[in-house]
Amino acid sequence: MNPGQTLTVKITSPTPGLFPEVDLTGENPIGFAGTISLLPGELSVQIPKDIGFGRYRLTVEGTPKSGKESIFATVEIDVERLDFPVSMSATLSGIELDSPGEQIPLEVLAQYSDGTTYVATSSSHISFSSANTEVATVDASGQVTAVAPGIGSITVKYTMGDNKLSMGIPVQMPNPDRESGGSNFFISIAPGMQTIEPGSSASFKVTASSYTGFTGEIELSAHGLPEGAAASFSPASVRASESATLTMSTLRSTPLDTYPIFITGRSGKLNPTASVILIVTTNGKR
Repeated sequence: MNPGQTLTVKITSPTPGLFPEVDLTGENPIGFAGTISLLPGELSVQIPKDIGFGRYRLTVEGTPKSGKESIFATVEIDVERLDFPVSMSATLSGIELDSPGEQIPLEVLAQYSDGTTYVATSSSHISFSSANTEVATVDASGQVTAVAPGIGSITVKYTMGDNKLSMGIPVQMPNPDRESGGSNFFISIAPGMQTIEPGSSASFKVTASSYTGFTGEIELSAHGLPEGAAASFSPASVRASESATLTMSTLRSTPLDTYPIFITGRSGKLNPTASVILIVTTNGKR
């Protein structure tokens, strides 16, 4: 149902005479809806115009004439706009995490053609995913949890039928083991973006470099791949000043979208990350 809509709730009981009155209350911000003194009966519930999207409980409480404990019954309603938003945004343009285990909640906003904006974080049309779960994870409610130093992004999607909006929120956590003047390395990738069709593949050159004489072996990995896609490195590990070829292969069923792909080079506690963009499209459509 839409925000601002009025809902009629019918309340009854197999033993209506046991209850001199019953109260109906909605989960915040709906609030108290009213009291019925004779069952069966009806109450009107006004859904606030500025309510956030998501599921809300309506609870009926009845106290028996006998004075026994109150009896409760609940029902859930799903508050959503029936039309598709024109844009989507987040209150945080980026997330910087300090230590593993730290948690930060996301708040997603949906904008509509009539100029209204709603909090859509809990919408049944919203989904969250992490492009690099080695750096941060995200749950179904939009709670981001730090895992380890590196960079990544959280993808938010609003899907209604064939219509889809998506956005990425960058995430990073500095590596405390990366000290200035220490023995470190970094990863670079070329080209920075490629466009392919579903069922085809793209290749990138991944190079490890160091200005501090780093000599350790660096294991490469890719994160944030499209559904059904695979990534392979040849060779699978390199040393500073060496390069590997990254090949990303998609399926014909891979969804059309723009994907940030994160490449991590790991050696001991060091794990610098670089990113590329993979666009999966058909005839210019995404």
